[in-house]
Amino acid sequence: MRTEPTTAAAVPTTGDAPVLEVRDLAVAAGRRRPVEIVHGIDLTLSRGETVGVVGESGSGKSVTMLALMRLLGDPLHISRGRVQFQGRDLAGLSEPEMRALRGREIAMVYQDPMTSLNPFMRVGDQVGEALRVHGVDADAARARTLELFTRVGIPDPQRTSRSYPHEFSGGMRQRVVIAMALALRPTLLIADEPTTALDVTIQQQILALVAELQREMGMTTIWVTHDLGVVARLVERVVVMYGGHVVEDAPVRQVFAAPQHPYTERLLASLPNPADDARPPLAQIPGRPPLPTEHVQGCAFRPRCPQARDVCREQPPLLERAAGRAACWVAPEEWT
Repeated sequence: MRTEPTTAAAVPTTGDAPVLEVRDLAVAAGRRRPVEIVHGIDLTLSRGETVGVVGESGSGKSVTMLALMRLLGDPLHISRGRVQFQGRDLAGLSEPEMRALRGREIAMVYQDPMTSLNPFMRVGDQVGEALRVHGVDADAARARTLELFTRVGIPDPQRTSRSYPHEFSGGMRQRVVIAMALALRPTLLIADEPTTALDVTIQQQILALVAELQREMGMTTIWVTHDLGVVARLVERVVVMYGGHVVEDAPVRQVFAAPQHPYTERLLASLPNPADDARPPLAQIPGRPPLPTEHVQGCAFRPRCPQARDVCREQPPLLERAAGRAACWVAPEEWT
């Protein structure tokens, strides 16, 4: 049984210019003989919108998000494309200009709370530092840090702000990371697998917290996750990635009710049915995802796709399908 999506609670869009507009973004590895590992990503986000980015490990989700932040480490680099944030071309900004933008306008919650914090600094100082580098004076930064710790549910902020990361549980560390990301009330929040290392109870607390803060602050939010249950609960639109490509981009209800790409359909088929007492083996997608440096002729999903045809040896564009887009030559009504 598929997880039933709920209506995402987000600030209504106003028809203004997009907050984020990505066109033909590609990321390559290597300089002398670059190998493209993320291929021609198109993505548009409106103010207050919540978008989920899903796909298997190695599909290019995190690399794409780091490219948006211009945080790719050598030898990775943006090889082509355009990223505009509130009308500004991020590729044209100097590194000091990008540093001024990160944290204040665009913030990111990284996927591993165990390694996202400096083990040699007190947690309160780390949040305060994020404020001070953007011009907040020390006293105001201290007061804002205590306010944020209270807001994200960290008990006794006066005492716990003086703790080191190793004195916190995984859930508490993630709350610190979220407090740091939200310190300057960014316009765009990227949450990259923010609950992967946490137990189920803490996961639900973190998800509810970020959703509440998003509604309160009117942020545009990108959730990067493997968890389709998170997608069903929190987002309005789903972007499905495979092999460094966007293969489907559609409203969440359409994705769960009538997926338009065979990969999306296979992902949903692999979800367990908690109401089935027989507990049959979970459906699996045969084969393996392509390696980032592996070239597949045509559609990257073709070697694993039960619907593959000869035409799939040519790379499909994102075609209009129902209320969204899908990169597949074979329409669902033709699937066998």
